[in-house]
Amino acid sequence: MAIKANTSTLSDLFGMNPEKNDVLQSHRMFISSVDAWGALIKDLVLALGIEKAKRFLLRYGYQCGRHEALILKDMFSWENKKEWIMGGVKMHSLSGRTSSVPIKVHIDPESQEFDVEGYWNQSYEAKQYLQHFPIHSEPVCYFLEGYASGYCTTSLGKKVVFKEVECIGKGDPHCHFIGKTLDLWGDEILPELVDYEREDIRDELDQAHKRIERQSEILKRGNLLSNQLTQIVLQGKGLDSIAQTLGRSLKCGIVISNKDFETLSEYGDILDYSLKSIIENKEKLYLSDQDKINEMLKQRTTTIQLNLSKKQGFSHYPLITPIIVQNHVYGYISIIKNSKEMEELESSFAERAANICALHILNEKTAIDTEQRMKGELLHEVLVEPNLDTNITKKLSFLGYKIHKPHFVFVFNLQNQSYDFQKDEFVNDEKEVIMNILRKYSFSIAGENILISHSFGQIQALVSVDLLKACNMSEEKFGISILKEVKRKFPSAQLLIGISNICPSILRTHEGYKQAKKALEIAQINKLKQQVFLFSTIGPISILLDARNPQELEDYANSILSPIYDYDLQKSSGLLKTLYSYLNNECNLHKTSRALNLSIGGMRYRLANLKERFNIDMMDSTTRREVQMALDIYIAFGKLNALLLNQEQESFE
Repeated sequence: MAIKANTSTLSDLFGMNPEKNDVLQSHRMFISSVDAWGALIKDLVLALGIEKAKRFLLRYGYQCGRHEALILKDMFSWENKKEWIMGGVKMHSLSGRTSSVPIKVHIDPESQEFDVEGYWNQSYEAKQYLQHFPIHSEPVCYFLEGYASGYCTTSLGKKVVFKEVECIGKGDPHCHFIGKTLDLWGDEILPELVDYEREDIRDELDQAHKRIERQSEILKRGNLLSNQLTQIVLQGKGLDSIAQTLGRSLKCGIVISNKDFETLSEYGDILDYSLKSIIENKEKLYLSDQDKINEMLKQRTTTIQLNLSKKQGFSHYPLITPIIVQNHVYGYISIIKNSKEMEELESSFAERAANICALHILNEKTAIDTEQRMKGELLHEVLVEPNLDTNITKKLSFLGYKIHKPHFVFVFNLQNQSYDFQKDEFVNDEKEVIMNILRKYSFSIAGENILISHSFGQIQALVSVDLLKACNMSEEKFGISILKEVKRKFPSAQLLIGISNICPSILRTHEGYKQAKKALEIAQINKLKQQVFLFSTIGPISILLDARNPQELEDYANSILSPIYDYDLQKSSGLLKTLYSYLNNECNLHKTSRALNLSIGGMRYRLANLKERFNIDMMDSTTRREVQMALDIYIAFGKLNALLLNQEQESFE
């Protein structure tokens, strides 16, 4: 009777006969416990190493799959060839190895087409691996891969290779497999085929024995390397020494890159290696290498080895390890070899070197942060104290700041930012970006430092006139250039920059700090989302801004001009413009009428309208002074300019 794979049972397969003690009919087979399998996996990995154990289990699984396919073919009268192929899936489930859940099945035995995808649930192999070893950087269901490849290749009559792309053995939520014929895989599967090449297990055991004999030597090298790397940090040496020491110990090329994948230090024969180029062109790599790179960039703690072939334009197999400092990636160490085989402890050596690099970077970062904090605290004193004592001026001189040179005070304020006042830092990275941009200008101009501090959600900077001249920028253009750089990195950032008038010396920057803050206050009142605001543009009203609250000044101006302002908006009557021009032309009726292109009668009508409708009598000297003050405030706040611009646009239309 014809049989289907999904209806077969354990009794169908084993057909137990108590008298003859036969199992699986005429074929002698046995059932093994998963714990026994786990012990075997453990011993193989410890004896052979993970790469050779992988090859052994893949080939063993392949042979098991091939033999079981032949056995099942003879045992049953399958309904069709596809059911025979699907019998391998049922064998997984009945034998307790895993349960296969397909998500894509395209099998055509006649045309020998095979393209499947799915999940191996409850993989005994991955679970047993995790009982004995930590999470691996690659999938670990080697037997299942080999078995599926061997069974389907035999039953289809055409080479089929299964590849696990996700695995709980490497921290993924499930074991995810793909199985295809070689023609569908293409070049992507070529690195995996090497693992199926036949090798004598006796040779592997001999190699394992030799390797065990080398363990003592390797461990000695490891201890020596660790001591040498530690001494590098203690002696205050840098990344070049770390790369040189690691390269000499491993007899290979070393590249240390920053977090942007740019080379910082290198040693030995690194061929044409560029981590930046590899990352930028990763779509040209095998999918397996793309997955490794994505995993490293995502997890940030994964050591990976890439299989870069000559066909892709490479000729090496780099081992790449991230450098982690305070849970942030600060760079990468790459071990460059022209052989895929890595020594057992090379990955461990790379991770030790990465830790030493992290310690070196942390020391450097701590020193820089401490220096910047001290400078920031010093600038805070300079800005908030009206009178500086001699100790502060001495400290400024010792740090190389030109005390008696003119400076500008810049105050940076990020709008709508989440801020923690207890920690005195922005939750996001905009603050650090602004400070780094300022330091970049400072470092690029020899002898011209920018003094920077941050407090109460703002960043303050003291920028010398000499530095602006060296950059060939005005204070406004300098602010705009910083604004643009911040915008490039954070397009949604809303940054306001207040800039003081020129301060003749650092000792006079207290007034400049007040001016920059006043400029910011006006920008905030006007709800400007992105602006460089100069105190010098405020005009004579700046004297009052120093003495009064800007909101009080605006309220004062509104009490006089707000009705006229609203009337102008509704009627486009031009009365505010008339007042402004009348006062600007020394209250001369004829000059004003010519400036506004009005007749004398028209001017008299407007002045009469102001008196009757708004009680503004321009013949009264007190009224003239009050209106002049209110207009100056409107000009300082940009309110009058906006109204005049709107009226000009309406007239043009």
